[in-house]
Amino acid sequence: MGLSIGDYGVHAVEVEWTGQTPTLRAIDEWQHSLPMGEETTHADGLSEFREYLAAFIKLHHVNARQVSVALDTSYLFLNTIPMVDKISPSERAEQVQWELQQYLPGNRPGGYITAYHTMVHEPPERDPEILCVSIRRNDVRAIRTILQDLGLSLHIVDVDHFSGDTALRVNYPDSYRRFLAVVGVKKNRLDISWLRNGHLEAYRYRPVGSAQDIVDEIGRISTESTGIHAMTVYGPYLNKELLAMIRRKAAVLVEAMNPLRHVNVADTLRLAESIQSPSYRFAAAIGVALRKD
Repeated sequence: MGLSIGDYGVHAVEVEWTGQTPTLRAIDEWQHSLPMGEETTHADGLSEFREYLAAFIKLHHVNARQVSVALDTSYLFLNTIPMVDKISPSERAEQVQWELQQYLPGNRPGGYITAYHTMVHEPPERDPEILCVSIRRNDVRAIRTILQDLGLSLHIVDVDHFSGDTALRVNYPDSYRRFLAVVGVKKNRLDISWLRNGHLEAYRYRPVGSAQDIVDEIGRISTESTGIHAMTVYGPYLNKELLAMIRRKAAVLVEAMNPLRHVNVADTLRLAESIQSPSYRFAAAIGVALRKD
């Protein structure tokens, strides 16, 4: 099962792997978000989230016991920092912890779980950038407790935007031969990653305040991203009208991601009302459910 959790609500899917072919068995969304950060301990919010998830499982006859969760980038601390080449793992952890202390002075040791990703550039850089992603340990604990209450286990915690990248790689094999910009569209934020031959080369985010801001920013990204083949957009705030505006403004080809392009859809879902929403809204939930690691 894949869950994408953010201020936009919760997107939930059940994806079953049969051999090498994934099949979508259930899909739904609800306007509710799990309380995060300082709010995590609010019992009412946790209880409500548990009830909605239990209802999704019962209504759609979900059989999955493992859950992979993609969290909104705004819930996490993401930072790119230059890192001296050939640094040891312990030195890298020390530098990242120091960076966290600068940005989050109240951070107590062990309060965050941090993962690292080295950006892949062409040509290679002497001192590569490291993408650091940190999540509050209490947030992971709250999610795991809710899932355990429902007889489920937590498999993966990912970033919603990078789950969108996963959905792109699985459904668009030609992305491994292209230089692309992938843009996650939210009401107040754009998340942008640049993928060269399927590898993350850079990540940035831009705050936005209106649909016109979104259009202008994406237009700017399209002209500033030298050498990209195309842009792929997706996200909970994207719609047909906004997509048309983006395409008129952008300097390169813009494609709306279809995270179900190479995913079978169960016969029981084909006529269901829940499948009628544009699939690009569910890219993060589908992407995290497609992860095999």
